[in-house]
Amino acid sequence: MNLPDPATPMNGIANARLPAWLLPAGWPLQAGEPVTADLRFDAGKIASVTPYQPDQNDLWNAHGALALPGLTEPHAHLDKTFTLHRSRPPKPGLLAAIETLHQDRQHWTADDLRQRAAKGMAWAAANGVTHLRTHIDWFDVVPPLAWRELADIDQPGVTLERVALAPLSIFADEHAADRIARAVAESGEHCLLGGFIHSSNWDPTAMTHLMRSASRWQLSLDLHIDEELSPVAHGLSWLAHYLTENTFSGHICCSHGCALASGSEQQARDVLSVLAAQRVTLIALPMTNLLLQDAVTGRTPRQRGITLLKEAQTAGVPLLLGCDNVQDAFCPAGSYDPLDTLTCALFALQLDNVFDRQSRLICDVAALTGDDQGGLPLAPGSDASLVIFPGSDSLTWPLHSAARLVIHHGRLTHQRTWNQELSHES
Repeated sequence: MNLPDPATPMNGIANARLPAWLLPAGWPLQAGEPVTADLRFDAGKIASVTPYQPDQNDLWNAHGALALPGLTEPHAHLDKTFTLHRSRPPKPGLLAAIETLHQDRQHWTADDLRQRAAKGMAWAAANGVTHLRTHIDWFDVVPPLAWRELADIDQPGVTLERVALAPLSIFADEHAADRIARAVAESGEHCLLGGFIHSSNWDPTAMTHLMRSASRWQLSLDLHIDEELSPVAHGLSWLAHYLTENTFSGHICCSHGCALASGSEQQARDVLSVLAAQRVTLIALPMTNLLLQDAVTGRTPRQRGITLLKEAQTAGVPLLLGCDNVQDAFCPAGSYDPLDTLTCALFALQLDNVFDRQSRLICDVAALTGDDQGGLPLAPGSDASLVIFPGSDSLTWPLHSAARLVIHHGRLTHQRTWNQELSHES
């Protein structure tokens, strides 16, 4: 495959295989699959998407390769990332990982934070991520060092969002809750209020203060909520009840939600029904949750430790998959490649029709931000940012899909190809 010239803006791409969820109704099929598409660019934007027509010599021909819009990383921790070499938890489980990272903060200088965060952002960009949201630990009414330092991380082609991740207990003081929300609101755009909500710190009064302070400062929320397998975890049930009784103007994401899989089926249906009606996005984090939930030394986990993604899809809840932690006390492996996250979910959640349907779980920026006014990615007028997977096929993707071309605003910016001398038969 001849590659586009990185120095020259592209006129567009011919003969690219897009997923079914991305295409308009009535798109033609061939042998049960959508026919390939031609995408024309204009000044780094999508001008048109039409069924493939041969002999368009001004367009770069993808020869039927799979293609997705720019990928979304909805849940990362750039302040914690790449600390594993100095911060290994002594035992498994979520609470042990939290304590280990508390001890590691002695190393969190400005240089340390910037170096690790920039490395994570560069990794994500090379894999085709165009939108990344990071949570940043926040333990006082004063913004932490990481909040200020990560604000200046600039990775071309990637929009960075920051979430103030504070323990629920800090919101028990209404004045403190308001000061934190105000500091987040005054930090500029792409900043959200968050909270760690767990049965170990449950406080309904603090939850009320959290919700009201976000509303007062017109902030959207992204909550670490019910990251446990307790059947009596309170967070999502409380939130569902609150939203039926109160108006919340911003958008809400709920990350983790593992406890949904431990309660009753009726309780789960009731919660998911409200989340769907309120357009609350549920973010599943399969890698870290599989590692930390039901984790006991020397014992095989009995539970998968992941939220009810299929039931949420059926209920109409907006959904995303995120990496969560990368090479730290919470997750010794991890990856800033959303395809790795989706591959993990493929097996953990027994997903099917992965390319044509489930690839949306790693591409849907509107589900993350709540802004669905712009229509689907790659609609005319949107950024001409895509990821091309040469050599992959729609039936086995995302496996064998490390090779890729990343296009930002109509230019080739990153490429990763297989070693051409490597033979599958050797």
